[in-house]
Amino acid sequence: MKRAGVVFADRFHAERLIKVSLATKTRRQLMKKWFVALLALPMPGLPAQPRVDNFDQIQYWVGSGQNRAALVLQWNDGRNPVSLAWGYRWDGAATGLDMLRAVAGSTQTDDPAGDPVDSGAGADSRLRLGLVQYSFGLSVLSLEYSPGEGAVRTQSDWFNGYWEYLLRGGNFEYYDWSAGDMALYDVAGSSSYSPDAWTSAPIGAGDRPLIDGAWDAYSFASDFDTRPVGQPVAAGLPLPATSCLMDGGKPAVSVLTQTNFLYRLEYSDSPGGPWAPVGDSEPGTGGEMIFVDETAELPPQRFYRIAVSQAP
Repeated sequence: MKRAGVVFADRFHAERLIKVSLATKTRRQLMKKWFVALLALPMPGLPAQPRVDNFDQIQYWVGSGQNRAALVLQWNDGRNPVSLAWGYRWDGAATGLDMLRAVAGSTQTDDPAGDPVDSGAGADSRLRLGLVQYSFGLSVLSLEYSPGEGAVRTQSDWFNGYWEYLLRGGNFEYYDWSAGDMALYDVAGSSSYSPDAWTSAPIGAGDRPLIDGAWDAYSFASDFDTRPVGQPVAAGLPLPATSCLMDGGKPAVSVLTQTNFLYRLEYSDSPGGPWAPVGDSEPGTGGEMIFVDETAELPPQRFYRIAVSQAP
């Protein structure tokens, strides 16, 4: 157990703390007062999603390495934001499909008859990828994004349209069917966004070699009508699952964390802020962490939230 404003505990310990807090009628009354304050406000503490002018404005990065590329998804479903961007880091060789599968929290690959042949797990649990394994390679069937609060964005290939794969930046040879000969795609990578220079991919994502500064986009062609790639906003960081408890008479927030993210407890005397940190940011463990406000004095009411940021 750590008592510098943050306490690490497993689920058994958290349940034991709740039982101890209910030991007396007075403690029950105090706990109820604190819980009213804690539950009165959603606690994600996430920054607003900025438009992506360059890679530095992408919030959610996957992987590690010196090279960087951007993944843009555009559902064309009439909802805002029109498109979202994630970042991908790597060393060595990587393909567009490597990036897509690394970002998607789950990947299900089926054969043309719809029978499963493979599955995988990536970083963002809100994004589900469906692939179809044809004799000539893999094709994107569906991309389903569930940002929370019951909202779901999804489109499926071949029924109402198809997922067009577009590129910006790269260097590779491909067979140009219209010319009947080999051709070269050679476009310098750039970390800055531009609405120009998007090219409908002449090869599949599994054959597309990424370069530093590459951009890949999947834009759903509803009714088989292709759409230009709009300037994306940064995909926000995932909302942490939280619950409230008491620790030795002090208010505490339990958070289910993920690795590669930093978590920090913040408080305010009113729901609208301003917000002040309680201790330093702590790296996620992939399990439960309990943040305790050791500075709180009963009975004044405080509001809490968990601020999330990506680990460097």
